Parts: sequence; C-alpha cells; structure tokens
Amino acid sequence: MNKEIYFHVGLAKTGSTFLQKNFFPYLKSIRYISTHDYINCIDIINKTNYKSYLISREFDQQFEREIKKFMSYFPQTKIIIVFRRHDKWLASQYKKSVKNGYHWGFKNYYNINNKGIWKDSDLTYMNKIKIIKKYSKSKPLVLKFEDLIKNPFNYLNKISNYIKSQYSKGKISLNTVHKSYSEKQLIFLQKFCKIFKKTPPTYYDYQEITLNKSISNKNKIKHWLYYRPWWLLFHLVMYTSLIIPSSLIVKTPLINKNDLNEIKNKFKEDWKKVFEY
Repeated sequence: MNKEIYFHVGLAKTGSTFLQKNFFPYLKSIRYISTHDYINCIDIINKTNYKSYLISREFDQQFEREIKKFMSYFPQTKIIIVFRRHDKWLASQYKKSVKNGYHWGFKNYYNINNKGIWKDSDLTYMNKIKIIKKYSKSKPLVLKFEDLIKNPFNYLNKISNYIKSQYSKGKISLNTVHKSYSEKQLIFLQKFCKIFKKTPPTYYDYQEITLNKSISNKNKIKHWLYYRPWWLLFHLVMYTSLIIPSSLIVKTPLINKNDLNEIKNKFKEDWKKVFEY
C-alpha cells in the first residue's frame, strides 16, 4: 500500500503509442510497465519493490472491467486518461478499423441514431470519468490529445509533475510513431475487402487475447499466424494504390464531413463537461 501507482488507461487513438514508445521509458525514478507487460503487471508490482510504478494500457469497451480489476488489487492507484474531440476520435478509430479490413460505411460504424457498432455510451466521456470516480479515491489527470499536438513538452510536463518524475528533454523524440495512411489508400483497401475479404479477419479479438491470461500460448501463436498474412496483404494493397490515379479510386470521401459535424455537435456538452470537471 506504500507504493505509488499510476495507470495510464488510454484512450486508444489519443497519442498512446507515442507516450509508450517515446516518453514513458525515459521517465526517471519510476518503474514503467509497458503495454506488452500489462498482462503480468499485478505480479510485477507485488514481486518487486520500487517506490512508484507507471502502467500503460489503452482501453475502449473493456474500460470499466479492467479498471475495476486493477483497483481491487491496488486501490491507491491514480489514473491518467487522455480524451480527443469526439468527431476526430471516432474518425481515427474508423480509419484504424478500415486498415484492419472493415469495409462497411461509416454509418454502419456509428450513426447519429445510435444504431452502429459504436454506441452513444461508448462516446460519452463523462461516463468514463464516472467509472474512474467509482473505483478511485484520487482525482485523475485528464488530458486533451489536442494539447499534445499544440505544445508537446507542456503536455509531457503535466504528466511528469502528476507522477512526481522527471525526464531529460534531449532524450524525447517528437516524431510520430505510427503514421496514418492516406484516404486514397484506405478507400482502395476498403474496395478490395468488399470483394475479396467480406468477413474481416478475427484479429479484432487481439486486445482481448492480450488481456486474458487464460488463453494459452498455443492459441496466441495460432492467432498470430492467422493475423500476420492478412496484415501483410492489406499493407501491400494500400501501397499498390499509390501507383493508381486518385480519380480512379476516390469517388466519395471515406467519411462525410456532415456526419462528423453532427457528432461534434451531439457531444458538444460532454466535451465541455469533461474539462469543467
């Protein structure tokens, strides 16, 4: 109970990979447990004797389950969470899904009538704040992804101050870790999958696999062997699109701007409440 524990819980598509690769490993006087070691983080904390720990693992629909589980072991944990304006966050999530073989339109993914794969409850950020307040006695550090873009070192200072750690500015690379693919590449892949891969690969269960200790190593290897060929093929298809004129590929935008404006307006109050909190 004397150990200080900080838990960066995401969200996904809010610069998490940048923090995990370019910032967290360079923090001083704190034991950083990476996303790859998250499955063993409880054992690591119990079996080692550092003064403070930082865990990072972004969650979406597993949010409450994982926070509840972790807090049952370490109720003193302080939470770090990053939000991104709703329309931009959902657009980024959709593009990631398209890159992984999802070929249905954006309105099947989310629509203003709450009938898509993503529901209003998934996009309501105050629900996530309430979950944190439910299980944690400490006020979380709430950050805006947009501030990382505008003033990265001011953003990183907020984190280091919250967790009582320091870092050397010269060791931090501000380069993008995962560059996004162009709209042309994603539309081309979407058209390819509509014809040749109508059912998206099962690596949509990848996060569940990495969170679940009960899944055997044999199943993890089997999953990887199934996932990797599709990953390689999809990237090959996207790179192939670069030699094809845009006029032959892009007939309509990947996401209609009116749909994004509707999302922005619908969740305007939620966006305001989060930062009032």
